[in-house]
This record gives sequence, C-alpha cells and structure tokens, in this order.
Amino acid sequence: MSSMLNDMPIDNELSNQFKLEKNPMSMDNSVEYEWYEIKTDNLAPSEQANNWRLQLKNQQVFVNPARAYLEIQFRIVDANGAALAGGTAATLQSHVLTLFDRATLRVGGQLVESVNEAHIAKGLVQPLLHYSQDYASSSGTNEFFYPDKGTGRVNNTAAIVANSQYQFTHVALDGNAANANTLNIQANPLNNPGFEARRARTNGSAYVTCWVPLSALFGFCSIDRVLVNNQFVIELTRSAAKHHILGTAAGVETCGVKSISCWMPNILPKSVVDLALKSSLASGVVSNYLYPHMSCYSVAGGNGVNNHRIITSSEKVTYAFVLARLGNRDETSSVSTTSDVVTTLEVRLNGRAYPSQNYVNLVGDTTDKARAYSDLLRYMARGYDFSSGIGLPYEEWKRCTIFAFDMTSQPSSFEGQPAQVEIRANTTAAVEWNVCVLSEKRTQIRYDGGSAVVLVN
Repeated sequence: MSSMLNDMPIDNELSNQFKLEKNPMSMDNSVEYEWYEIKTDNLAPSEQANNWRLQLKNQQVFVNPARAYLEIQFRIVDANGAALAGGTAATLQSHVLTLFDRATLRVGGQLVESVNEAHIAKGLVQPLLHYSQDYASSSGTNEFFYPDKGTGRVNNTAAIVANSQYQFTHVALDGNAANANTLNIQANPLNNPGFEARRARTNGSAYVTCWVPLSALFGFCSIDRVLVNNQFVIELTRSAAKHHILGTAAGVETCGVKSISCWMPNILPKSVVDLALKSSLASGVVSNYLYPHMSCYSVAGGNGVNNHRIITSSEKVTYAFVLARLGNRDETSSVSTTSDVVTTLEVRLNGRAYPSQNYVNLVGDTTDKARAYSDLLRYMARGYDFSSGIGLPYEEWKRCTIFAFDMTSQPSSFEGQPAQVEIRANTTAAVEWNVCVLSEKRTQIRYDGGSAVVLVN
C-alpha cells in the first residue's frame, strides 16, 4: 500500500537549458535619467543656519527617491568662523548625518516620515549596524563615515602620541639589563584611525562634500518606485554641537554648513512604459508602501534601578536598540557609549519582556555579554556567516555597546494596539538612555488622473 505522500501534488520546474522555444529577455524601462538638483528654499543660508527646507516643485515628471542623494558641503571652523589651524584636534563625529537632530519627509502635503534624534539613529546606530567593513572603507567614506577604533580621541584626552599608530620605547622587555637598549615596538592603544581620517579631511579651509543616499535617512525612500504628481519636501534641523562636534573644548569649534541639496533623478521612460504608467494613473491605481522607520528617544537615567517608559507609538515596533551613554557629554566627548556600567537589562513592549531570558550580568566579558552580541549579529542578517564581512567585531562592539532586542515575535493581540516601549535596567553609574526604535510604517498613494492622495497610517 503506497503512502499518501506519494500522491502529493508537485510543480515541476524545467531547467532553462531545455526551453528551446523561450525568447530572450530585454529590460524595457527608461531611456535615461536626468539628475535634477533640489536646493534649499533659502539659496544662500548662513553657515550657522539651524533649519533647511528642500522642495521638489516640478510635479509633472517621474522621479525615484530610492535613487536620490543628499549633497552636504561643510567645514569645521573656530568660534569666530575662521578656518582651523593645522593639526587642530577637532572634527565631526562618526558620520555626516550626526549634523541633524530631526529630519522630516512630506509627500503630497502629508507627513510621511519623521526621524527623531537623527544624530543617534542615523549617524551612530544605523551605520555601525548596517555598513560592512568593505562598505565603510569605500562608499561609506563618501558619507564621512569613519568608525572610531581604539581608545584614543574618544573623550579627547589623549596626548599627541595618539596620532601615531605605534609607540616606541627602549624599556627592557623581560627585566634583563642586557635588553635595556632593545627597541620595543608596540601597537599604540590610543591611536584612533577613524578620528584621524575625519580630522585630516576637515582641517584647513577647504569644504568637505558628502553624498548620502536619501534612503539612508528615510525608510520611505528605500522603496524602488517612481512618484509623480506629488509635492516632495525634505526638512532638516541641526543637532546640538555636542552631538556632532568632537573638539578640544566645549564651544571652541563649530560646523559651518555651506549648502545642502538633494539630487533627484527625473526618469524619461520609453514610450511603451510611459503609456503603461499613464494608463495606470488614469485608471486610479493605488500604490502601497511598507517600509522600515527608525527613530531615537532619550531619557536621563540614575545610578541603580532604572524603569522608564520610552515611547508610545501607533506603529508596529519590530526592534529596539538600547545605548547607555554618559549624560554629561559635551563637545569634548564623543558619541561612544559607556561600557560596563549596565548590569541587568530588559525592554518591554506592551508589558511583554524581551529577551525572554533577560540579561542579568553585562559587566565584563560575561556569558550574557556574548549572548547580547550574538543577538545583535542576528539583526545584521549575518548570523554566523563569516564570509559576509561583519561590520562590528566584538572588540569594537564592547566599546560602543549597542544592545538589540528582537520584537518581531509578538502576540496577535498587539495588532492595531498602541505600542508602549519600556526599559528596565540596573546600572553602576548614572547614564542617558538612548532607545532607537525600528518600526514598520505603511503609506498609500492613490492616483486619480492628474491628482494624488497620500494616506499614512
């Protein structure tokens, strides 16, 4: 008697080598891109301006925000607005997006996305977690992303020797007087090549130009899809100096922003594609968007027990990234987090604790510390795949200590309910809690002839 499994229906897929009648495929999309520069409403803003607004005014063309870039020109100047003297130990922190505290995107007059504390969410957490070492060494440099390494220039207290990759001494290596004149060459623990690379680009009077994919700032722009008949507005607000400047003393150096613009591709589709798009628009096509949104929320924490409600949101929260940072930071302190001050840690979503077995001993090289790093690797979609180039090695993660909490597994009762995110922890020192919340946003654009209606959840 044969098993019922033998009667299971199976779809057979024929290999391409046997498809003798198959016609060759050819992409029939666009003729070309015309890059259009969207400049700020104020064409000549002050270098110390705090707000910028960019608006796409030509609404009759097909544009694709997923291929767009932000162009940012800046320089580091002294308190009087003059160029820095050579060798001044001052520059931007970690990424050019640390310049911004808030970034908003409006489409069709509707607020589609608002990034809170972008200097943390987009200037610190996202680059460290998303960018591999290969990307950081190539495309990331065009975004002014040079991750901090080593211990020097973290709080700007290192001596000038921090500029050197190695340190040299003639101290006897083994206590033997015969070796007293032996040259002892050791790696310099104070050397921070990330800081030195950023400082080298910003010292002097020349402006630094950065190109950042618009999708790195707004999750909406990660959807590879054309827009038309829609007003497109970007609004940016400068962050406080302590969030983007690392200098010799508080208030001594500032960032002068010469210009910010958005390069948007205007797409000229082939005739057959153009007719198909216009036919869909005339018939009232509906375009649905589902995209990730990351924003940050901060709260001051004390020494000892910490219980804080961070955010109440109507969106579906999928991840939370927690950082415990020094609360008294200024321009002489970097964005790096405090290490080994958090003992226990858990995050709650609508009362449910994550992880299910919370971290109870995070000080030092503990088993919980290793588990927390493993949880972070799973978010970076690499797991234990050593061939992809892990962007954040364990040694570097211990210095920045970003804890990841996977909330993708949720009870069905959470659907449609406000999301309340809470943090519960114990620390050995007072800290500032930064919680970056990754959520799932939904937007719908309804086209009806020449108009478009934007709906946001």
